[in-house]
Amino acid sequence: MISSHNKLVRVLEYIVDFVLLNFLFILCSLPIVTAYPAFIALVEVMKDLSEDKPIPAWKQFLKLFYDYLIKGIKVWLVLLFVSVILIGNLLAVNYMPNALQNFFLPFNIIVSILFLGISSNLIKLFILGEHHLKPLFISSFYLLFRQPLKTLLLILINSIILILSVYLRFIPIIFSFSLLAYAHYFLMFGKDKSLMIIRLTLKTENLFLFEKKVDLISIK
Repeated sequence: MISSHNKLVRVLEYIVDFVLLNFLFILCSLPIVTAYPAFIALVEVMKDLSEDKPIPAWKQFLKLFYDYLIKGIKVWLVLLFVSVILIGNLLAVNYMPNALQNFFLPFNIIVSILFLGISSNLIKLFILGEHHLKPLFISSFYLLFRQPLKTLLLILINSIILILSVYLRFIPIIFSFSLLAYAHYFLMFGKDKSLMIIRLTLKTENLFLFEKKVDLISIK
């Protein structure tokens, strides 16, 4: 009886956290350019919630949002620029002759799926500590081909949540963004070999950069 009561309390706490975090995400995303760092912070808080970290979820979200704000905006601007190009290409295909449409439409759809996959992996790598643009995009591209099924499944789940959000208008306000963030955490942070390899690679790169700085200081 006590055990079932504790489980019910725990479930209610999770629901409250999901709703509160969803509201904070919407609030922090109002300037639009801050949406990406806000979503990265939301995914990491979902990770912390699953690992039962003692810090309150709302406090951890605000801290991470502040930490990721500047670097996250840089990544967001790159993604936004590519998104505009892809949308422009998809619209331009409609004005092409049928022969060209048959080639360019599937090509643009494949490129868009690759772009969505890379964008999803960027969040994972960003949380793991890689904030430099070039290695961030290269590693994300590598992950896409190493774990294609995870990426496709994530795109499918995100599409379902977004479709439900369109038809059930109350979902976005209550917890749709929290659900999207949880889906990212659940699929992108499984304890697999690739995650261990990424962490080891990032630690090695950070150590190399630190040693290089020390050498430069000693030379001066």
